[in-house]
Amino acid sequence: MLWLPAPNIVMNLNAFGMAANDSRHVSPWVPLKGRPEPEVGDLVRVYRNLNNGQYSVVALAGPLKGLVCGYAPAIGIKDIALRVSKKTREAVVTKGVRTVHAWVEGTYTGCSDQPPHTHSSNDRRVTYMPFIKDYFFFRLAPQKALTTLTSAWAYEADLWVSENPLA
Repeated sequence: MLWLPAPNIVMNLNAFGMAANDSRHVSPWVPLKGRPEPEVGDLVRVYRNLNNGQYSVVALAGPLKGLVCGYAPAIGIKDIALRVSKKTREAVVTKGVRTVHAWVEGTYTGCSDQPPHTHSSNDRRVTYMPFIKDYFFFRLAPQKALTTLTSAWAYEADLWVSENPLA
């Protein structure tokens, strides 16, 4: 079995004579109800699933629009809008019961077990902490709200970016 840690390798499998459905390629994608993984370039909503510790991917267009397609430990996304439902956040903070109220929307670039090395620096992470701030923020500058990102990998509790979003 061949382990491919970075999606840039996975997306270029044909260049190496290996199709994405080749039995030597094992994707970390976990389909929900047999739904397919989004195609690279599809518009999606991504949020952290508090039940399974992975990221849920919701289609924003096509026949599966509005439905969770599946899960993966790391999701690549570009042209990102960071969204927080203020009303639902207030209920979360007041009642102390967590529910989905923050997510990212953008263009799907792939999934993996972990982000590629270009996105794996601990000093380039964006996060959201509903009991501390009502917005997404760069961990090294929590006083500044972020609403967009060029590209990132949703992984663990953060969005891992390749460059400083404040630069």
